[in-house]
Amino acid sequence: MATTGDLSEQQSRPKAEPSKRLVSLDALRGFDMFWIVGGSNLLKTLILAFGLAETHQVVSRQLSHAPWHGFRAFDLVFPLFLFIAGAVMPFSLGRRLEKGLPRSSIYISIVRRGFLLVLLGCIYNGMLGLDFSNLRYLSVLGFIGLSWMFAALIFVNTKWQGQLAWCIGLLLGYWAALMWVAVPGYGSGNLEMAGNLVGYIDRMFAPGKLYRGHFDPQGLFSLISGTATALMGILTGQLLRRAEQKSERVRTFGYLLGAGIGCVLVGLLWNRYFPINKEMWTSSFTVLTGGLSLLLLSVFYLVIDVFDFKKWAFPFILIGLNPITIYMGAKVISFSHTTNYLFGGLAKHVGGDWGNLLWAFFFVLTELIFLYVLYRKKIFLKV
Repeated sequence: MATTGDLSEQQSRPKAEPSKRLVSLDALRGFDMFWIVGGSNLLKTLILAFGLAETHQVVSRQLSHAPWHGFRAFDLVFPLFLFIAGAVMPFSLGRRLEKGLPRSSIYISIVRRGFLLVLLGCIYNGMLGLDFSNLRYLSVLGFIGLSWMFAALIFVNTKWQGQLAWCIGLLLGYWAALMWVAVPGYGSGNLEMAGNLVGYIDRMFAPGKLYRGHFDPQGLFSLISGTATALMGILTGQLLRRAEQKSERVRTFGYLLGAGIGCVLVGLLWNRYFPINKEMWTSSFTVLTGGLSLLLLSVFYLVIDVFDFKKWAFPFILIGLNPITIYMGAKVISFSHTTNYLFGGLAKHVGGDWGNLLWAFFFVLTELIFLYVLYRKKIFLKV
């Protein structure tokens, strides 16, 4: 992230807002969400329909999570979303800071948003069933909300240099804690599921049940590294916000690309000493996924915001403008039932792998129609 070298003026003086929002951020967020709202199944059924069984095995493996140490493509979905949430922050909170709004109101809105996402995560996990003793309080949305909240508090109180220092400090501190703090019965440096510090802290302090009984992949202690992910996004967002002219955006693309490659290399090197692990959100995982997020963003930024070629991304933009709606909506709205009702007969008539492909396609189409209606009505669930 050293490429953000001239951002010191970003928070020291007001500047004009870009004439239009960065569509690439919405499109990339939608592309990210696409894989968990039907895109994975659509791709796998497409491959099977063309009879590519071996390719299907390879792709299916990449569209699942690594069981413990290691990395697969699907492991990027969660940190990429958190990275983008951070990247948007300089555009939203940055404006409020420049308008001189009271810090107290900004702090209240940050904390409210963080804990509202925790609440939505609990609802997603079944809180309305009122079985609080067996409720899993830790969640994907809660992890995003708290990581975003801590990163936002750092953002409003520091310039980019301080944010970079916090990011590096959190990553190094998290690494040091997991390697050197002794877990009773297991000692220090134990990175297996049963004996690591993240799981131990959750067993001691987390309410309710844990996802794996003795361990939870959205653990309390791993919020340290999650906050660093959001800070990487914040640093990137400040760089993006600064670039208004096309020449500046071309140069920014180069910064994103270079920083992405650098972070990927550092993450892979760190993996030799501190394994890449999504479940514990290790520091090497954070740096690797931050680098991959930068690389993906550089491509979307170049195509959409530099070359202004964006029509192809409209389905992703629909998802990206309403990500919480489609994520929570899957628990309330039965898109599967709607798809079966409208298109199930056609899919059954075709039958076989091609019928499965049709069903997967219409499932995604049903979701997109729902999101398009909300888009036309200007209904966006904002937290």
